[in-house]
Amino acid sequence: MSKATLKSIPVQLGQVIDLKIESMAYDNSAIGRYKDFVIMVDRAAPGDEIKAEITSLRPNYARAKIVDLVRFDNLYRIEAECKIFKVCGGCQWQHLDYKKQLEQKDLLLKSFFSKLELEDGVLKNTIGMDDIWHYRNKVQYPVRTVKDTGRLKAGYFEWHSRDLINVKFCPIQNDIFDSIIETVRDLAPKYRITAYDGAEKRGWLRHICLRSGRNIKGDLEVLLTLVVVTEEMKNADEFTREIMKKHPEVVGICLNKNTNTTNVIYGDKTKVLAGRGFLFETLNGLIFKISATSFFQVNSKQAEKMLNIIDKYADLKGDEVVLDAYCGGGVIAISLAKNAKKVLGIEEIRQSIEDANYSAKQNKVTNFTFLNGKVENKIHDVLDEFNPDLVVLDPPRGGCNKKVIEDLLNFDVKKIIYTSCNPTTLARDLDLLSPKYKIKSIQPLDMFPHSYHVENVVLLERID
Repeated sequence: MSKATLKSIPVQLGQVIDLKIESMAYDNSAIGRYKDFVIMVDRAAPGDEIKAEITSLRPNYARAKIVDLVRFDNLYRIEAECKIFKVCGGCQWQHLDYKKQLEQKDLLLKSFFSKLELEDGVLKNTIGMDDIWHYRNKVQYPVRTVKDTGRLKAGYFEWHSRDLINVKFCPIQNDIFDSIIETVRDLAPKYRITAYDGAEKRGWLRHICLRSGRNIKGDLEVLLTLVVVTEEMKNADEFTREIMKKHPEVVGICLNKNTNTTNVIYGDKTKVLAGRGFLFETLNGLIFKISATSFFQVNSKQAEKMLNIIDKYADLKGDEVVLDAYCGGGVIAISLAKNAKKVLGIEEIRQSIEDANYSAKQNKVTNFTFLNGKVENKIHDVLDEFNPDLVVLDPPRGGCNKKVIEDLLNFDVKKIIYTSCNPTTLARDLDLLSPKYKIKSIQPLDMFPHSYHVENVVLLERID
């Protein structure tokens, strides 16, 4: 940062200022203005009047922490359900009344999509949840070993930190996860399970991962996966037997080997120690196979609503060809298949393709073809050969590869449905599609209560 830029900033590191909070930011902070300069304050809420200490400086904003909450608006700020909310980085907005969470997400989306010059009524209000607790069907906890006791710490990292918070109770995840993770903690010293230390290159366990689902009978199923640096585990039979005896909901225990130094959680190879390496989840009467490392929405109840929105936007009559790019385990494709002539899916992860094929057969879907590969490498040939009437896009947080956008612009696809959990990359891609596609509707969906994240389902139609 240049000296000239520093001179233009009206605050200094360590300075304590009086501040009134105006709105939430797209992270764990809220926004106030000091002499027209943006100050982002961790764990603040609209209506707060605070004394804030400046903790970092940037050319266009500063970050701060609350040193004194002088006054607050009880329409916004509430007592967080979680006792470690102030330090845990797992969720960010638990101190906000839920109705206000939805309002703030609506305001953020209006800001993100402002450059698209949407017609009135195109951007809808965010659809919330009736029950905003215990909705997460997946957790992935990094671990540390406590040197004095040999017990494991497992939980989330503190916000803006690599300090691990030991989570014993998390109110946003399936409540059975807490007890299963506690059992793994209890058994760790007995089976000499130690956390992997990347700096010292020793230890074994990197993450404890849990997924849950409801099978077609409505019974709860849980899959436990330990992400480790080697597949070797002494007394594995005894370890798995103890866990599955104490927790009969656990239908499988897996080891996933990951020796990479990246922040990607899973490696390429998964070994089943006991039971099976997958579980079932039921959405809108359809049954889906979910393997340990496959992508699946973390909120099953809201996923059903998302599928209903997609079905409404698709408005299939029975003679259409549908392409589900980034199809994952085939949830959207299989859901649309009953009203389509043919459904196609493209997915890079082979295990997800295997799950999609399995689920299609379980649901007696026969009009499908799932292709394994990167979307940017496959989509041109698929568009050319099958000429789909509808393309569904559900890319990772980074959005669509530019080649995917280019291919869509070059082919006469009548309709696109784009679902995204990242409004930044979504707005970028919608702008790229805008020369040939009109945005007809954007329906936000709160897939992640108590966080700043929000899912969006967008309908685009080709401009004649």
